[in-house]
Amino acid sequence: MKMKALALSAVLLATASAQADEIRYALWAQPGEAQYEGAQEFKRVVEENSDHTVTIFPGDQLGTPREVYAQMALGSTQMLASGDPGLKEIEYLALPYLMNGIDNYKKVLDTDFGKEWNERLTAERQVRMLGFMPRSPRQISANVVINSMDDLSGLKLRAPERDYYVESLRALGANPTPMAFAEVYTALQTGIVDGQENPIETIYAQKFYEVQKGVAMVDYINKPAYVVISDQFWQGLSEEDQALLQKANDASTAKVNELMPDQTKKYIAEMEAAGVTVTHPDKTPFMEATQSVRDNLGKGVWGEDIYKQIVEIGKE
Repeated sequence: MKMKALALSAVLLATASAQADEIRYALWAQPGEAQYEGAQEFKRVVEENSDHTVTIFPGDQLGTPREVYAQMALGSTQMLASGDPGLKEIEYLALPYLMNGIDNYKKVLDTDFGKEWNERLTAERQVRMLGFMPRSPRQISANVVINSMDDLSGLKLRAPERDYYVESLRALGANPTPMAFAEVYTALQTGIVDGQENPIETIYAQKFYEVQKGVAMVDYINKPAYVVISDQFWQGLSEEDQALLQKANDASTAKVNELMPDQTKKYIAEMEAAGVTVTHPDKTPFMEATQSVRDNLGKGVWGEDIYKQIVEIGKE
C-alpha cells in the first residue's frame, strides 16, 4: 500500500508540474487578425526559449473576460488579452478622444497614480499587467452612409455594456442599445439595431460589413487590449522566465504593430469592394459633442486633479 501511495503521489506531482508548464492564453481576436498573430508570436518566443507551452484560445473560446478572470483566480487559465483591464481607473482611459494612442496609456500607467492602480489590480484581482496588445481605433458602422455626425441622429447603435460607450454614442446623437457581443450580427441583420461600433479588424472579422451600408472612420475611442497574467502563476516563475514572458509580450506587440496598418488597408478595400461606403467625417464635431462625457465620467472616476493630468498626457 505504501508503494502504491508513493506511486500515486509521483503521478499527481508530475501532473501538477505538467499543468504548471502550460500557459493557457485567452483572447477575443480570430485567426488571421493581427492580434491573433501577435499571440502566436508570444507563443513562438516562449516555446523556443523555455520548457513552457502556450495554448492560444482565440475568439473568446474560454468565455467573456469576466469569466476568464474567474478562471485565472482558480488557476485554470494563465493569461488574457481583452479590453477589460480588471480595474475601473485603468479601463476609463478609453473615454472618447482622451488618448491619442498606446504610448499615452503607457505614460499614464508610469505615473505615481498609474503605478498605484497596477498595485491595486494585483491586490484586488490577483492578476498583473504584462503589457498591451494594440488595436486600431473604434469606428462606427450603420445601415446608412455616415458623412457627418448629423447622420447618426436617432440611429439605434449597439453599444458594449459600459457607460462610457453608451454615453458617448448618446452624445453623438444616436440611440445606444447595450447588447452582448455575440448577438450583434443577428441584431444588425434583422434590424433590431441600425449599426454598431468596433475597430476595423473586428468589423471585418465578424463580417458586420455584410449587413451594413456605411463605415465612418471617426476614431472616437482609441483603446488597446490589456494583457494580464495570473499573479499566482507569475510568482511561481523564475526571474529568467518572468523576463522571457515580458520579452515575448514585447515581441507580440511589435508583431501586431507590424501587421496592423496593411491589414487595415486590406480590410477597408475588401469592404468597399463588397459595397460598403467608407467615409472620413470631420472629427471636430464628434470631439466637441463628447467633451461632457470625458469631463463628467473622468472627474467621477479619478477626481478633478488626476483627470486634468490625464487630459494633458492624452494630448502628448
